[in-house]
Amino acid sequence: MSSTELDELYQEWVRWTLASGLTPDQVPDRAREEGVTAETFRPLAGRTIWRDPDGRPYVRVDDARKARELARLTELLNGGRPSVTDARRDRNRWSYSGLFGLNAGDAGTAVKRGALVATPEGTMMAVAGPKAVRAVPNPVDWFTARGGTTWGEIYVVNGSHPDPAGVLRTTVESGRRPPGSGAPSLARLLRHERVHSEQWARFGYTRFIWEYVIRHDPRKPCEHPLEREAGLADGGYRC
Repeated sequence: MSSTELDELYQEWVRWTLASGLTPDQVPDRAREEGVTAETFRPLAGRTIWRDPDGRPYVRVDDARKARELARLTELLNGGRPSVTDARRDRNRWSYSGLFGLNAGDAGTAVKRGALVATPEGTMMAVAGPKAVRAVPNPVDWFTARGGTTWGEIYVVNGSHPDPAGVLRTTVESGRRPPGSGAPSLARLLRHERVHSEQWARFGYTRFIWEYVIRHDPRKPCEHPLEREAGLADGGYRC
């Protein structure tokens, strides 16, 4: 990545940081807090960046080994504070490996042959690829519902898709909800799902499943305390 490209990313960080509500005088302090220089964004060199209708960048994750770093940088580039949200990523570190997380070179067992993108919320969105065998359900269909489900740091869109990267790109560039979701927009949906990521971090793996699936009825989202906390309207629930 050339120095010009790095400068452009740094300038973009300044723009989105100002858009977050800071004044120009506060930007240098934020840069020191987050350790931001033009070199900070060098890991984005050669990465595919999709933009929503407002121009916000989403970075495609094509190497799962870099997933956490890219998620963090995407949040930072969008004017966020990853130094604050790192604690959530630490608690949800299982998201980056294993069945519902990531394996080197792909998006994990549950979304094998899928595609993954880092979002402005510092989380990730995944779309599963086509079924390996037509008669056998894709594992993602066993563990997602309605318009998708968040597992730790990853919001997984429901269903199997022949062109998962195309689904992600279309969703990001249109700013509209992904297939199957009833959310009013992608930005509001990701805000809703980010709260679920915070809940995973707060409760931990086992207790979150207990709270979401056993203690409360997931078939009644309008009465479910975790869905209410995440924002029913943002999630597309009409109560």
